[in-house]
Amino acid sequence: MKPILTLILMLAFGYVQENAKVNLNSYRSYADHSMGFYELSPEDRNTLTSTLLLPKVIHHFSKPSLIKLKWALSASILLIFFLLDALFLKVSAMPGTPSSTPWLILLYIVVSIPMFIFLLINHSPNSSSYAVSRELLGFLQSPLPSLLLAYIPRLIKSQLPPFPLQLK
Repeated sequence: MKPILTLILMLAFGYVQENAKVNLNSYRSYADHSMGFYELSPEDRNTLTSTLLLPKVIHHFSKPSLIKLKWALSASILLIFFLLDALFLKVSAMPGTPSSTPWLILLYIVVSIPMFIFLLINHSPNSSSYAVSRELLGFLQSPLPSLLLAYIPRLIKSQLPPFPLQLK
């Protein structure tokens, strides 16, 4: 029952975080395509973007601050998903099996390296390298890493090999 509740929590959080990012991206898109938007008062900005479900404090941010906010939001979401993945692995582990958390850390590192390389190549939202980077981030910001580590070994009726360095 705990794995199912954890998975429901992960899916609910995934919906909320995706909705927050879509609204933030819509706000930035509207602001970037409207001449003088960032010079408007927070009240005027709120009026122009009243259809978006955003906290009122967002209207006080400058364009560079919004970009930083988006990166901070993405990093926070990634950290929360890592913690949820680790929780899922813990509650779904078979009795007596070694921890899968080191494998989760390795998976995050292995996926993050090409993600950052593609992002550094070209971070324009319209570039193909940005699109690949965004897809890799989407993979990490989902239940897939923990589902893969928890259930693929069970499907092939084998355990993950012991990780050379175990976490205490």
